[in-house]
Amino acid sequence: MDNLPYTVIYDELPEKSILRFSGQLIINHIEKITEAVNKLINVNKNLQIEVDNPESVDVTYIQLLLAIKATLSANGKSTEINAELKEEIQTLIKNSGFQYVLKQSN
Repeated sequence: MDNLPYTVIYDELPEKSILRFSGQLIINHIEKITEAVNKLINVNKNLQIEVDNPESVDVTYIQLLLAIKATLSANGKSTEINAELKEEIQTLIKNSGFQYVLKQSN
């Protein structure tokens, strides 16, 4: 997994799981990112997603986040998404109507 243009890190704590993303979260890599998530994620625990200052984000990544959230919700679990985003990515997400998915953390 060295030298990939994206990072997916998963930590399982007693009370919840944490899934961290960074790098290029775009269609070119979404299939591999999705595979990593499917291998790692425990859908029987609440999940905290951290989006750590990605280089780029597109709608395929937003769709992945929505799918993760729907899967956990179907299992009676909650998902919290925190994002640290560059201003141009914030603008892109706002203009595409997905600001409700990726809210800037404070």
